Amino acid sequence: MLYAKISLYCSFEERQARRMKLVENVMPNKAYLFKHRTVTPDRHGYSVYHAHQGLELLYVEQGEGHVIIEQQLVPIRPGTIYCFQPYQLHRVHALTSPEQPYIRSILVFEPIVFEPFLSSFPEMRAFLHKLWKEKLPFQAFEVGDIRELYTVLQNEVNAANGEGLVETHALGIVALLRRLRIVLAADGGSPQKLPYREIRLAEKAMAWLEVHYKEEFSLQRLAAELHISPYYLSHMFKVDTGGSLTEYVTAKRLREACLLLQNTDLSVAEIALRIGLATASHFIHTFKKHMGTTPLKFRQLSQKLYMPPDGF
Repeated sequence: MLYAKISLYCSFEERQARRMKLVENVMPNKAYLFKHRTVTPDRHGYSVYHAHQGLELLYVEQGEGHVIIEQQLVPIRPGTIYCFQPYQLHRVHALTSPEQPYIRSILVFEPIVFEPFLSSFPEMRAFLHKLWKEKLPFQAFEVGDIRELYTVLQNEVNAANGEGLVETHALGIVALLRRLRIVLAADGGSPQKLPYREIRLAEKAMAWLEVHYKEEFSLQRLAAELHISPYYLSHMFKVDTGGSLTEYVTAKRLREACLLLQNTDLSVAEIALRIGLATASHFIHTFKKHMGTTPLKFRQLSQKLYMPPDGF
């Protein structure tokens, strides 16, 4: 299963099908993914709601809309890096047109695999740990025009081959982390602080679901808690996020399931109950539908991925 990318030549139905991958295995056979300057110009927009393994650094070159991170709506701004932690649920909702396309570069990597490359740089290693493991007060960083950095990395990736690709990506990650750290330390480098405005209805709904997603979902109950009608709640959530409440609940549950499969020895039945699904069969069906594999196979793949590579 490849990272979701909206092709210029796909039909609208194909684009919709790709957007339904809520929790993705974006790096099925390797510890990194690099996509340089992906362009989405179609008038249907770009709306991806998912979580995945690895730390993602999304650099926006051009675009408008918003990103959902930690139940907050953050504006999309050119010259900004958005940092998504492993299995952190997020949505990129970009407004696009042929005249104003959404242009971005994406670097996703497994920190545990690339951390040894920073063994001689303790401060950089600590910075990686902060982005990777700590609860971040903000996750949008205004870094300005760093297109050249991504272009250099793309040229080096094109020139590399075989085992040299891992080292090339590692050097690119180090360069990007160094630039990000320098920008944040400088007077001119400031994070996009959250929130920017009055809390919107979608954010209130996501905050409620953060507490109650393990329970059976009821639109009527959520609407009553927020003192609005179910129809208005569904409509405004779609307007604000580009997706439905059902999609959000499913993505939230699958994100938690991936973490439990990766970090615990709990059985499939126990995990199903912990994420609010009544039966193991329902959990397996839902997981396979969105992940493209069964929970047990996902666990086995994760264990193989987190085995240290030779030489470390």
